[in-house]
Amino acid sequence: MANYSPLIGILRYSAGNTGSVQRALMRLHISSCIVETSEGIAAVDGLIFPGAGAAQSAMNDLRKKKLIDVIKDYPRPFLGLCLGMQLLFDHSEEGDTECLGIIPGNVSILPDDVIKPHMGWNLLSTGSYAYFVHGYSCMPHDPLMTTMTAQYGTEICAGVRKKNFFGLQWHPEKSGQAGDNYLLSFVELCK
Repeated sequence: MANYSPLIGILRYSAGNTGSVQRALMRLHISSCIVETSEGIAAVDGLIFPGAGAAQSAMNDLRKKKLIDVIKDYPRPFLGLCLGMQLLFDHSEEGDTECLGIIPGNVSILPDDVIKPHMGWNLLSTGSYAYFVHGYSCMPHDPLMTTMTAQYGTEICAGVRKKNFFGLQWHPEKSGQAGDNYLLSFVELCK
């Protein structure tokens, strides 16, 4: 089993940056494919939900493709990136959007006293630097679901976990060694 190479699906929808995620996985010799149907999602060992875009249009696209319940019921390791993490929550202030409701909590616009979007390198509570691009911040109701934080005017949630659902506010595909390490550890979970 140790030599088994899992197949990672990258979800294509209206707000995903699938290309940069797929290039990062290729560079790390991780088998991946683009998926956009329930059948495609069912066939992979783990799923990455990338994000770059607006919450409301992304949720509308997932609804149109009939993927809401497919995502909510996904039984294997699932990783939401940036907007993909935000959509795991109950509600986003961006467009007053009802999200997937997998992680109890809300997504709020970053405070008025910081430059928006939060863009560039920032230090994680894990001690590594990661690359961020976002204007909204996740607030899980249960603080124990927060796996890492970063400081940006205030402490922001940089990572979450609930059962098999993981989320990163930062972009591992653009975060050098820290991002590579995270993606490799995610793939280990998918074996």
